[in-house]
Amino acid sequence: MARYDNKNRSNSNEIKEVINKIKALDKLSDMKTKDFADEGGYADLVARNSSDLKTNQLRKFFGAVRLMEQKETWEEIEPEFYLLKPKLAVAVGRGNIPRVFYELMMATMRKVDVGSDEDKLESFKIFVGFFESIVAYHKFHFNR
Repeated sequence: MARYDNKNRSNSNEIKEVINKIKALDKLSDMKTKDFADEGGYADLVARNSSDLKTNQLRKFFGAVRLMEQKETWEEIEPEFYLLKPKLAVAVGRGNIPRVFYELMMATMRKVDVGSDEDKLESFKIFVGFFESIVAYHKFHFNR
């Protein structure tokens, strides 16, 4: 199994710019779909600069998010949402995902967890769309 060496980062500067834009939001639902889903948008930039991120790792985490999406309320989603954070941390520790991708996911997840349960559910839907767009653009750029 290929191990990601966090010292050999791909173009993480563009991803860090996306992270900073997400950090500047009050909540994730303030991010417009066009900003992340359009060609050249955040998801495309992240995917294009994540050549070392394996498709199976992306799909593993996205699959977990898809299962959460089937729940109807934030109260039902919340426990699994929080458990995704240590799973991402373990993947970095094992060298399976780049640290900058972990930082992106953590910044994004922090912006989901803002406001009322209704706000969080709305932001979670944006999170799903953003993550789905990253997976799609990653497949487009690195057809593996």
